[in-house]
Amino acid sequence: MTSTLDSVIVVWHVAVNAGDADAAASACTEDVVMRGPQGTAHGRDEMRTWVGAAGIRLMPKEAYDVPGGIVVAQEATWPGREDFDANGTPAKLYTSFGLRDGSICGVYLFDSLEEARAYPMAA
Repeated sequence: MTSTLDSVIVVWHVAVNAGDADAAASACTEDVVMRGPQGTAHGRDEMRTWVGAAGIRLMPKEAYDVPGGIVVAQEATWPGREDFDANGTPAKLYTSFGLRDGSICGVYLFDSLEEARAYPMAA
C-alpha cells in the first residue's frame, strides 16, 4: 500500500539535503536509532554527526505504510564525491522510518523494498 510522506519525514529529507544537521536531529526523538552499512548508532548527536559527514542527497520517490512507520524508496546521490558518483547514476535506497509522537524514532537503511517493509518497527 502506498502512502504520502508524513510531514516530519519531509522536514528530515529537506534538512539532510541541505546539510542542516540541527534541523535533521530536531525532527527526531532524543533516542533515535539509525542503522545502515556502518552499523547502528543512537541519539540526536549521532544524527547530527552523520548529516554533517554524509554529503548525501535523498530524493523520495515512493512511500509505503508499515506498522509503526513508513518505508521510503529514495534515489541517493553524493554530490562532489567521485567514490560514490563515478557514473552519475543515483543509487536506489529504501529507508524504514519509525515514528513516535510526531517525531522520527528510527532510520533503517536497506537495499531492497522487501527488506525494508519486513523490518519490525518499534514505536
